[in-house]
Amino acid sequence: MELELSQMNKMPLIALVGMLSLSSAVSAEEEFSYTTKIGADMWWGSTKLNEARSSDSNSPSLYFAFEHNAPKLPNASFRYSTVDTTLLAFDKYDYTFYYTMLDHKLMNFDAGVTFTQYANSHYKDPYSSKTTSFDEFTWSFYGNAEINVPNTQLDIIGTMEFGDSNGIKSTDLMAGVQYRIPVADTEIALRGGYRVIDLDSDKFFSSELNKPLETDKEPDPLDDPKPGPPKSFVMVDGWFAGVEVRF
Repeated sequence: MELELSQMNKMPLIALVGMLSLSSAVSAEEEFSYTTKIGADMWWGSTKLNEARSSDSNSPSLYFAFEHNAPKLPNASFRYSTVDTTLLAFDKYDYTFYYTMLDHKLMNFDAGVTFTQYANSHYKDPYSSKTTSFDEFTWSFYGNAEINVPNTQLDIIGTMEFGDSNGIKSTDLMAGVQYRIPVADTEIALRGGYRVIDLDSDKFFSSELNKPLETDKEPDPLDDPKPGPPKSFVMVDGWFAGVEVRF
């Protein structure tokens, strides 16, 4: 077991080294250049706790990215998201290090690793009122793509994070469109789409839903169908709209 945990902890480093070997490094003679991105989204999320729809959480999401052409060094980004309802709440801090694997006028693809810190969290089981917190530090694989609609300023965008560490199996997906508007030496992108955060954990989100009742009565296969496995996940999904500035 210790060997398996050690191997899992090395996975982010192995992934970064592998992407570094695949990414193309700029020559020493090439002039250094960089791009900075600052953005904010409004996310109209709806929570789902172990199959039960719960309260809505309308909250902002802020992010910052720094991309450059320096050889071997990864690009970096930071994103802050928050969810705040009576039964589910958390702050999510994402620190991402990534390389540009494909850079074409019609498509851009990045891949890397995201380290996430969950903070100020609480989860209350709607079936038993049991409350837990999950202020954990996790990591996940990261991918981001932009596909340009030819001869337009319109892009199809998507971001994906998925991982399984410290007792939390996590998925964070975003898909949408953006329209880029050149303004002097900067570029403003108006964007919108759909985002889903799914967290699965028997350790933190276990529920009484579908658990068999403690009884001496023999179950009747006709009247008492066999219960399914206990549910242990939370999800937040909904539409978002925002703006991004690149310079």
